[in-house]
Amino acid sequence: MNIKTLRKFDLNALVTLQVLLEEKHVTQTAEKLNLTQSAVSRTLAKLRQMFDDPLLVKSGKHLALTTKAERLQPQLNKLLEGVSELLIPDAFDPATYQGSIRLATTDYGSHSILPRLVPLLNKAAPNVQLSALDWRSNLLTELEDNKVDLIIGGATEPPADIFQRVVAHDHFQVLVRRGHPHEHYISLEDYLQQDHAMISPTGSGNSDIDELLAKQGMARKIAVRVPHFFAALEIIARTDFMILLPANFIRRYVDLDRFSVLDAPFQIPAIDISMFWHARMHHDPLHKWFRGFVYQTIYSHPKRIIQSE
Repeated sequence: MNIKTLRKFDLNALVTLQVLLEEKHVTQTAEKLNLTQSAVSRTLAKLRQMFDDPLLVKSGKHLALTTKAERLQPQLNKLLEGVSELLIPDAFDPATYQGSIRLATTDYGSHSILPRLVPLLNKAAPNVQLSALDWRSNLLTELEDNKVDLIIGGATEPPADIFQRVVAHDHFQVLVRRGHPHEHYISLEDYLQQDHAMISPTGSGNSDIDELLAKQGMARKIAVRVPHFFAALEIIARTDFMILLPANFIRRYVDLDRFSVLDAPFQIPAIDISMFWHARMHHDPLHKWFRGFVYQTIYSHPKRIIQSE
């Protein structure tokens, strides 16, 4: 490909040439393109110079194509047809589209989302393959590295090239086993002295809750870190540990004959649940449709789409 040669050509001039070769008439070409006759004549003069050929010559009362113009015409039609296809948005039909989506969420997310999503997805887009990936600490990096397509989880501040859509809200509650010394009420002092379980994809470091307590000059004792919600639930059932869990998780999956639910003894900001995706997938037909499908299937109230500044 010769870039220098291509830069000399004006795509609009080639469109004019295509119509000229079809109409073989300057005035009719001008009318068809909604241009003045003089504008078409000037473009034809430039085209003759570029191709070093008259392209159209008088033949009686009409114009006729030169031999070179006859050779150019089918190539030109093919070229402009390809450009037109390039510029027309991709048509998307989920019923026939073949593709794949990699969705990452927590074990809680998998339990709450996939049983509802998969049957409807299989009906609406039977040739779209869904792969559910485990939650891990570096998922935003994996979005950037094209190792995952969509994340659903707790809201955070993503990098500038990652979009975030808040789709739901939740809040934390304290969970302990039935028969726990504080199964009916817990003070802030007792809360800080208790052993705690924590959901942690990395198995180390502080959570947002610990950072919140630290800002107030307080700290709690983390006795165990686990990556999965349901494993943590069984630990709580067999120990005097306590844990902070989303209220919707407790409502869906916690057996209140085995556990007691308490209000936290300090103010905790609400949780935003978001979908995250990379900017390169923002206009992809399958990804755009799938994001909307997940939202309509799983969530009910429209929320804003944001991209970190």
